Amino acid sequence: MKKWKGILAVILITGCLGGCSQFQAEHNAVKVKRDGSVQAAVIDTLDKSYYSEDELKQTIEDGNGLDPSIADVVVKKFNVTDGKAELYMNYAASRDYQDFNNVTFYAGDLQGAYNQKYEFPDEFQKVENGKVTGSVTRSDILSGLNYNVVICSEEMDIEVPGKILYVTTDAVVTGKKTATSISEEREKAAESETETASESESTDGGAKSDG
Repeated sequence: MKKWKGILAVILITGCLGGCSQFQAEHNAVKVKRDGSVQAAVIDTLDKSYYSEDELKQTIEDGNGLDPSIADVVVKKFNVTDGKAELYMNYAASRDYQDFNNVTFYAGDLQGAYNQKYEFPDEFQKVENGKVTGSVTRSDILSGLNYNVVICSEEMDIEVPGKILYVTTDAVVTGKKTATSISEEREKAAESETETASESESTDGGAKSDG
């Protein structure tokens, strides 16, 4: 089985929500479309003297070392304004995104992920209407329906074409079909902040009751 180390988030989805919203990102993000293609955005602070649109497009056209008959990658927009760079790219399939960026990225059904030897964690968060409502085990999921799934190893915002049903603890659900994958360090920091806030509220509450 493929090692779990390095995989940040697994998102299981079902169905397809109506409408096709325009892809616009404020942070690094991907949007997986119904046909399996992927739109990606890289938002960063860059020095334009080190980058040019022509050079970037030439790099893409050269295939970044990939077989052009396999990789289907298109630059849709590249712009640097006031030191902020915005790069939007389209990939014909999740495999193109994975190979071109040299990361782990899978979008397909659960059976396909299992066949490719991905190893899932023991616990998932259950999601209803864009909110985490509880937890389920890996066996619960694997013994259920053949859900669609997105697996990624990067910290970024993720939009999927259907309703999110389950996510790993490495994903923060932000909507019915959106989530943000986070690193283990960020996850622990967020948990620490929550615990600190809870302790503060408890202390404040005790002070008020004494009054």
